[in-house]
Amino acid sequence: MKQIFHKISENRSQVYVWKVVSAYENLLNQSTLCSEELQALELIKSKKRKIEFLTTRMAVKSILGENIKLKHKTTGQPYVDEECHISIAHSKSFVTLAVGDQSIGVDIEQPSEKIVQVLPRILSKKEWTEFQKNPSEKVACQLWGAKEATLKLVGDPKLNYREDICLEKITPVKISSKQLKLSVVFEEVEGMVLSLVTKL
Repeated sequence: MKQIFHKISENRSQVYVWKVVSAYENLLNQSTLCSEELQALELIKSKKRKIEFLTTRMAVKSILGENIKLKHKTTGQPYVDEECHISIAHSKSFVTLAVGDQSIGVDIEQPSEKIVQVLPRILSKKEWTEFQKNPSEKVACQLWGAKEATLKLVGDPKLNYREDICLEKITPVKISSKQLKLSVVFEEVEGMVLSLVTKL
């Protein structure tokens, strides 16, 4: 696993990206998982999920310390302690970790026609009309990423993409959710679109 990106945002949040370049067995040999984490890893059947579980913990430990244990709230949000807010995303062979002192959301995706096809299900009619004025796979990926990262920041699994996450502006993207004013920043990393959402 190789770290390929690191950036500190204006509000001091940090975002990291790793590219998974090793086979599962090599990753496992490089990891410093505790016995509890190794037991949890053994219960996972899917090789893809095993790699995600392993690389996520390797990423968290490399930034926050070897003794850190990644936990999840009932909402599914990851956390390590009350002082440190984190968000995690996986896509293809990439792992992304965002760390900050306030709620944060991150997503990473590769622009594709598939994302364009999904947009009508997550955009409001007004948002879809705006997108149609200048459609592209990259903008579609940014819109998807902004909404997905907002969902992670808010932490409410019942959040409705169309009604509860509002794109006030498409270019540049301006977003809000449940009276929260949010900032969204996009980065391009090896053909992937990284979306970072923080509170204003």
